[in-house]
Amino acid sequence: MAIQHKAQKRKRNRTWAILIVIVLFLVIGMGLAIHNLSDKAASYAAREAELESLIAAEEGRAYEYQEEGKLRQTLKYIEMLAREKLGLVYPNEIVVKPSE
Repeated sequence: MAIQHKAQKRKRNRTWAILIVIVLFLVIGMGLAIHNLSDKAASYAAREAELESLIAAEEGRAYEYQEEGKLRQTLKYIEMLAREKLGLVYPNEIVVKPSE
């Protein structure tokens, strides 16, 4: 009976050792997976910040274009273009040009 008891004890010890090794492998594997996932999360966070700054810049440009579009619809802007680009003047206006 003592021999059977020792054999059972050895078998139990081996089973525990195998279980401990399996658990260690699982913990190490999970640790590596968590490390990889945290690296990816940091990479995604940096990319998100970069894209958000690009969005903000584009929104600023869109606002500028809207304001420019509003300006182009004013009579003052149209008058400025007519004077500069086409050389137009009002009927009773006298234009003085410097001599060259």
